[in-house]
Amino acid sequence: MSARFLDEPARAAFAKAIKTIEDPSAIEVVIAVRRSSAGYRHANAIVGVAIALAGLAAMLFAASEFSTLAILVDPFIVGAIAAGLVELAPPIKRALTPARLREREVRRTARATFVERGVHNTRDRSGLLVYVSWLERQAVVIADSGLDHPLPIGVLATIERALTAAIPNGGVAVARALETVIAKLAPGMPRRSDDRNELPDAIDSDLQRGPR
Repeated sequence: MSARFLDEPARAAFAKAIKTIEDPSAIEVVIAVRRSSAGYRHANAIVGVAIALAGLAAMLFAASEFSTLAILVDPFIVGAIAAGLVELAPPIKRALTPARLREREVRRTARATFVERGVHNTRDRSGLLVYVSWLERQAVVIADSGLDHPLPIGVLATIERALTAAIPNGGVAVARALETVIAKLAPGMPRRSDDRNELPDAIDSDLQRGPR
């Protein structure tokens, strides 16, 4: 269940990771967790059509006879129900969606979240968005321009791979991976004496809401 990904132990682990990263540095971390980054309705359509065709074939070739009305209507009803039930089966949506499409949607939504949450509004442009999309099991990290110099080339891709690999193990595992990989960057962006917490530390999440 998606809600378990961000249970109380996970929230505590993320809070600890944020503190570990922000206390010695000017980096401002924002955590956003989404149930999914897109609707992927094509998966519903694929399942619905496949079930409808299977139902139609079963009725046409069954030993028992069905009325013309039943043959015309019943497969579509069953197909529609199956299409709706796909919303309750994230692995099916993930399996029926090409990896390239999933990555494109996750990155698109992460960039939109970066702007919506005002991660670019810090004094030193030191905001860092950690975006986790649960259905796709993918993490994206977006750094503001002030972190371009402190961050080694390719480090964001390394961080993303570490966080993505931890997602199947739950929110606590992702938080610990975040603390491990990003805390090492803190010396490159030291905290000023007049630094203040400019972005909220609360996790931005929709896991408690219904499907998108």
